[in-house]
Amino acid sequence: MKRAFLLAALIAPFFVAGLPARAQVLDRDIPTAGATTLRLNVSGSVRLIAADVSSVKLHVVDYGPKTPTMHVTTSKTGSRLSVSVTGPSQNALPFTGASGYELQITYPSSIKIDLREFAGPVHIDRVTAPMQIYNAEGSILVDDARSALTAESDRGDVTVSKAIGMVELTCGNGNANATLAPNWSGNLVRMESSQGNLTLNVPRTFRARFDVSSAQGTVNNPLPTTPHAPLVFMLTEQGNVVVNTSGSL
Repeated sequence: MKRAFLLAALIAPFFVAGLPARAQVLDRDIPTAGATTLRLNVSGSVRLIAADVSSVKLHVVDYGPKTPTMHVTTSKTGSRLSVSVTGPSQNALPFTGASGYELQITYPSSIKIDLREFAGPVHIDRVTAPMQIYNAEGSILVDDARSALTAESDRGDVTVSKAIGMVELTCGNGNANATLAPNWSGNLVRMESSQGNLTLNVPRTFRARFDVSSAQGTVNNPLPTTPHAPLVFMLTEQGNVVVNTSGSL
């Protein structure tokens, strides 16, 4: 009986109604003070949320075991606001999920983003102003790219959906996948990888000047090259290059 009671006491902090415990560990509200560009230096699992707000809101959720205090530093130079968030290493125990905690950043939708991720996955809900993302080790997922996007991962996949503007994706070791919206109006799609596959999904009516190649792999592009159209450049050293067409994406 005592042994069963002790086991229940140990498990209880991690599960509520069958789910891992989620303890809030940080809430910060940072005024933009007129900044038009936001530079973020972060690590761990990160999610960016564009919203109708006037400040940068940081919210960290701990999925257990409890994460020690996170540290936030800010500075402003001209129109650039810099925010750095440092904390503990991520926890990969099966009971705590893949990351241990998630840093959620809500920011004004009109501000430009320059994100530097050191290690961990990056998830972008919407790109509403020009955005640059660099991830040293981890994947990049962009759900809705409504403005120009540049994304680079040294080790990890880069996936972009509903792109409307210019798209530039680079992977050192990973796959790049981009889907263009039917109303895409950019002038450039550039996708490169040292070791990985490149996939571009476009509407059937899409027209472009194609420069697509693979040093060691196959190339499948059913569309012709159209002079004076936007440029699509796709190059991988080791992997396949594919252009997919669909009636609606």
